[in-house]
Formats: sequence, C-alpha cells, structure tokens
Amino acid sequence: MFYSKAWTKCLICLIFLTSGNAECPKPQVEGNVVLTTDALLMNDFPEGGEATFECANGYLKEQGSERITCTSGKWSTLKLTCKKKDCGAPRKMPHLTYEFKEGTLFGASARAICDKGYQLMGPSYRQCYAIGWSGRPRCKVVTCDKPPEIMHGTIIEKPGEELPEYGGVIQYSCNEGYTLIGNKSIECIEDGEYNSLPPECKDVNDILLKPTTISTSSITTTSTVPPTIQDVNDILLKPTTISTSSITTTSTVPPTIQDVNDILLKPTTISTSSITTTSTVPPTIRVSGRNNGIGEHDTNAATEIAAVVGSGIGTVIITLIVLITRYWKRKGSYQFGEDRSRTEELLQFQNN
Repeated sequence: MFYSKAWTKCLICLIFLTSGNAECPKPQVEGNVVLTTDALLMNDFPEGGEATFECANGYLKEQGSERITCTSGKWSTLKLTCKKKDCGAPRKMPHLTYEFKEGTLFGASARAICDKGYQLMGPSYRQCYAIGWSGRPRCKVVTCDKPPEIMHGTIIEKPGEELPEYGGVIQYSCNEGYTLIGNKSIECIEDGEYNSLPPECKDVNDILLKPTTISTSSITTTSTVPPTIQDVNDILLKPTTISTSSITTTSTVPPTIQDVNDILLKPTTISTSSITTTSTVPPTIRVSGRNNGIGEHDTNAATEIAAVVGSGIGTVIITLIVLITRYWKRKGSYQFGEDRSRTEELLQFQNN
C-alpha cells in the first residue's frame, strides 16, 4: 500500500516535468504580418497555447487564419496572408489633376498638377499612407497686377476683379485728337504678366509718316568717236566706243499707314533725286617703234600717210601759184614783162 502511493506521486511529478518541457518559444514574425498586442505581452507559451497575428501597418488581410497553436513544443503553420492597402484616386479638386507613376497602393506617391493659368498651393506630391493620402494641395488662379493707366487715354473694358485673373482682357481707348500707338488691348497670361505693354496715345499733329521710295529708271547712251590723227605718235587704229551716261530718277509715293512700324514720331529728312553722269576719254595709241610694242608695219603705215598728206598740200600750193600767175597776165601787169609800146598802142586804140 505504501509503495503504490509513492509510485503515484512519482508519476504525477514526471507528468508535470514532461509538460513543462513542452512549452513553445516566442513566435517569430516575418513579411507583412506582426503579433497582436496581447501576444506580445505573453511571456510563456505552454503546450496547447495559442498566439495571434495581424497584418502590418498599411496592409490588409487577404485570406487565412490569424492564430497558431503550440503542439509538442512547436508552433503550427501560419496561414494568414496580407496585401498592400489601396488608397485609390484622391478626391477631385477644381483645376487639379494627379500623375500616378507608382500607382495608388500603400507607399506610392502621386504628383499634383494644376491647369494652365493656375498655381499650386500646398505640397507638390501626396503619399499613400495607412490612413490615406497625405497633404491637401489645391490650385489657385493666376492674377496680374492692376492694369496700368495711360496718358491721354482711358480703360474702356476690364474684368470685374480688382486684380485681373488669367485670361482677363483690358482694352484701351485714346482721347479725341490722339492716335493709339500699339495694341489696343492686353491680356493676363499664365505667368502673371501681361502679354504686351500698354499702348500709347500720341497727338495726331506730332505723327510723321514714313515716305516710301518705289521706283527708279536708268537711261544709257552710247556714242562712237571717229579715229583722229594728231601726229605720228597718236594714231587710233580702230574706232572705239568711249562714253556712257546714266540718269537715275527717284520718285516718292505719298505715305500710307499699314502698321505701327510705318509711323515716325519725329520729322525726317527725305532725299528727292539723284543724277549720275559718267564719261570716258577716248583711248589713244602712242607709236614709238618696237620698244613700245608697235611693229614695223605700223610705223611704215604712219610714214606713208604723212607723205600722202604732204604731197596733197604741195599740189594745192602749186595750183594756186599757177592760177594767180594767169590772172595777172590777163590784166597786163608790168611785173610779168609786157612791152611798153604795146601798151601805148592799146591805149590809143581805146581812145579812138
């Protein structure tokens, strides 16, 4: 009887010791799952005990159980699977769009873009967190400075706002007696500036228009000079074309206004006409033998011409002498040897 009680106590102690050795270690986590808060506070995981898991921040349960069981000192296999949270498209805002290069899942970022004529207020990028998209960007319309006033003119049309917004147009008009120079309207553009400078109003009496030269004419005259001989050394072997003249006429057309660039604000000196005359002196050939590049044939030709001219002059002189001699003979001049007695007879014959 004593021995049976002793054996029972030993068996209970053995079971207790065996059950104590069957405890499981603390569960290890990996991937996108984590232990729950209750599981993290547990220090012992005895045989048959359970541990619970949940999806990490930014992840949602896709399928499987969140619990594992300690059996014979080992944990059962975790079946839980998680996936990234999808933030979806951000809420629409006026004149605002997004660029999604990384998608809309947890951890992705999106770029905020404003329409033309609007400027971004707030962050340029939004990120998908576990609680949704970060930041709240918005787009504000671009405005330009107050439209400038102009001298001798007024603003006849402008937007209702004190500061014109993108696309707003301002129109100008000049007072009576003044002419508008430049664009009559200016527009507020996307960079917050006007597309051009405001116009100017000028007194009509101070405006001088540009004259326009439109046509020219040219007359050319050609003449031929006959060859001349001054001496043996100045011989023209061939007739030569020697002179031309040119007359240029410029006419001015009354000025007209086609655009702003045709207007001069100050008087300008205008040229009226231009006459150009060109003359050419006839060329001569100097003959001085072989040393000047003239051949022997050219020299002989010159000598023959001079001889002919001298012979002609001599013939004329001799002819004149003969004619004068005959004339005086017919008059009975004493210089040519007539008889005195013959003269007296002729006189007596005339008296009878």
